[in-house]
Amino acid sequence: MKEDYTYIYQDVNDTFPFDVDAECTEIHDLNTSMQCLFAMTAEDCVEIIEYLDYNYYIFCSLTINRITLGTATLIIWLAMLFVALGVTSNYFLCPALFTISNHLGLSQNVAGVTLLAFGNGSPDIFSSAAGLQKASAELAIASLVGAGMFVTSVVAGSVFFTQDFTLMIRPFLRDIGFYIIAISWTFALFSTGTSYIYHGIGFVVLYFIYIIVVLGSRFIYVNRQKQKEKETTDDDNQKKEVEKGKGENKNENSEKAPANANGMNDTITYDNDPEATAVVLKAFYFGGFEWVDGGRRLSKAHIRLDERRRSVPRNSIYTIENHLEKNVSQKNGSVQSLQSQGMSSTEKLAPALDEDRGEFYEYLVKVCPVNTEKWQTLQWWKRFLVIFKSPAILIMRLTVPVLDTSADDLNWNRLLICTQCITGPIFISLVSEYAFYMIGDVFPVFILLIVASVCCAAMVYCTSERFIPPTYHWLFAYLGFAVAVTWIYCLANEIVALLQVFGVIFNLSDAILGLTILAWGNSLSDFLSNIAVARKEFPRMAISACFGGPLLALLLGLGIPCIIEIIKGRAPPPFPLLFSSQFLFLFCAIIIGLLTTACLMIVWKFHTRRAYGVFLILLYVVFVTLSILAELKVISLPV
Repeated sequence: MKEDYTYIYQDVNDTFPFDVDAECTEIHDLNTSMQCLFAMTAEDCVEIIEYLDYNYYIFCSLTINRITLGTATLIIWLAMLFVALGVTSNYFLCPALFTISNHLGLSQNVAGVTLLAFGNGSPDIFSSAAGLQKASAELAIASLVGAGMFVTSVVAGSVFFTQDFTLMIRPFLRDIGFYIIAISWTFALFSTGTSYIYHGIGFVVLYFIYIIVVLGSRFIYVNRQKQKEKETTDDDNQKKEVEKGKGENKNENSEKAPANANGMNDTITYDNDPEATAVVLKAFYFGGFEWVDGGRRLSKAHIRLDERRRSVPRNSIYTIENHLEKNVSQKNGSVQSLQSQGMSSTEKLAPALDEDRGEFYEYLVKVCPVNTEKWQTLQWWKRFLVIFKSPAILIMRLTVPVLDTSADDLNWNRLLICTQCITGPIFISLVSEYAFYMIGDVFPVFILLIVASVCCAAMVYCTSERFIPPTYHWLFAYLGFAVAVTWIYCLANEIVALLQVFGVIFNLSDAILGLTILAWGNSLSDFLSNIAVARKEFPRMAISACFGGPLLALLLGLGIPCIIEIIKGRAPPPFPLLFSSQFLFLFCAIIIGLLTTACLMIVWKFHTRRAYGVFLILLYVVFVTLSILAELKVISLPV
């Protein structure tokens, strides 16, 4: 229970012995006895509070004498929040968006630069929205630009260092060109010192221009390929006529695998489609997803990334509809998210059921975040990671529905869906605070929502079967999307609030926190996925993701918060931007890295070199080192 310090040190004029409008970092200038009161009353400190009051925990419960213990606890909690954010985005939001993309009949490129780009960039986007909501534009923009700096230098440099390869020319020039434009525009906003709502709308417009360019480029590429195939077919027909006259018996195309009864190749062709969308590799890596474009082919970006590169029989992939009464008809060009056997993102932590032990036991298996069968074979550090992720996975599984089209049963579990019908809507209502509204100042909305959720769960249980998903099962993908987005919003807000508390404890600026801790936390999954993809001999796809991913995250991260404000029906006042030397150094560093990469790739005719990867990594190390030293007032930046 909090102790009320508000009136203890107030004088007869109802004032405090300090300036309540002062910055929260000035708490270190006060005596220990006054710090708790300052943390509870100073406006800048109170704005930091999100769901948990970290200032009260540090400066009132523990006091400054035990700040080391409190800081260590908050660091562990911050790591858990970052893990929960990544788990929610990669394991729960992305599967929902795959299913929604397929249900809407979106092509792979449209889905890749819209819904799936939003899913992969959701940690950066919502962290930016949280920073702007807390009137910390420096933290929001520094996290977006800092994450882009990390991905385009450290991650891209690591990909370059894995092997020498040839870049996909058009996607590379397109993505890096748009990214330079977006970064330059952001720099121009800081130079003016103010950001208005129409600036955010401009980023949304640039995002749609990028979509048009991607789809237009894809359309041109497909038409060219069709024309080449037609010309090749005509040439083959002419050769065949000549060969028949000579009595020769040759195959039409010795390089093609024999077609099966359905007219499809038995093995997957690893083509070199330069227009394949590669900004969604994070979802591929963490979820094991694959796409089939119209059931005709698989491109490199859509190959299973958790297996070794090899030809896979087509029949081993299509295991989706085994337990359904009839197959789901697929539209030409639609997106179908698939996984190989044993790679389901919703099942890989749970053991397979060898015998029927009852519906409730299956429910427990679905909910359990630990694979008990594989636990004994895991190394100690993997066990630690599983345990560390278990709380987040358990909570998400109890609240977020996941329709997994890679599983034989589409991840259907009647009891779990009934549970999520209750927990999901209630969680959304609590976060949005609509649950606390009163109907006619008499009846609370929360009670009405509980009754409606329980009735919905009962209806689902009575109208469905235990083993066969109902026809309306696809609706739960939309519920899963809504609940996952709400969770990501809450986690991002809590992370931003916690980082601001660290800024108060260590007297650090929002800029350095954004371009280091927040950028690293949100970019860790990019580092793991892109490096893994590059090591699986897909470096071209990995390097495309290194530039396409940060680009879309920056455009959406600065544009979506403005759209949210428009939906709320209010235009916020201009955000004041602190144009410090550190920000100028950040923009100079990332522009130097992007321009150097673009120029050298053109000079080298888009053939990469490992030594350049080392240069990019060293560039980032020098940048971060100088930024931290400047923050600690050890040096002054030469800008």
